[in-house]
Amino acid sequence: MKKPLGQAVADNMWGMAALFVCASFISFVFIHTESARTAGWVLYYCGWIPPVGMSLWCLARREKLGIGALFSFTLLIVSGCLFWLNHG
Repeated sequence: MKKPLGQAVADNMWGMAALFVCASFISFVFIHTESARTAGWVLYYCGWIPPVGMSLWCLARREKLGIGALFSFTLLIVSGCLFWLNHG
């Protein structure tokens, strides 16, 4: 069964945090320069934009956040702690 367009966009927005975390991980681990470390932190902080935006969108529409929010925010918090411990 095909999802409605709004649901597909919402699912992709919740999942975008994983892309930013992967990009920042690559920047931290595989590129060992100071500018790559800075870029890794910028990518990590940009990863917060889609989930926060979706949270505000759900709040405005009075919808429940769902499992996508749990995935996004848990991933960002855990990876942020690990990045800080290793590259802070």
